[in-house]
Amino acid sequence: MKFNQLLTAIFSFTAFSVMMQPPAPVFAQSTCACVTSESRPQSGQRNRSSGNFSTQGCAASLKWTAPIPIVFDVKQDVSGGSDPTPFSGLTNDVVTVNPNQRSLYIANPKNANASFTVCALNQ
Repeated sequence: MKFNQLLTAIFSFTAFSVMMQPPAPVFAQSTCACVTSESRPQSGQRNRSSGNFSTQGCAASLKWTAPIPIVFDVKQDVSGGSDPTPFSGLTNDVVTVNPNQRSLYIANPKNANASFTVCALNQ
């Protein structure tokens, strides 16, 4: 094999190897979603204290952040039906599976004296 052919073969193999490597994790500690919640249910609502947010397209696990010592639930807004509660009793730094849903909201906050922000971080 000639030198030029050998270089071409090595370069082709190296380029192929680089292309075949799995992508680096995109989600490490990035923000999936953040929402502002009231300290109690919104006017006319029994549980809801925030607007809707989505976790679709985020990592498989989420780390929830909120001011300490606030405790809250995450509910799913279902049109014309009873809203399920994927998570209850969440606090700062709790890690859960991603429900991979849109139309989620914060509900039933406890220990909050003012509005606060909840974030779901990709894990």
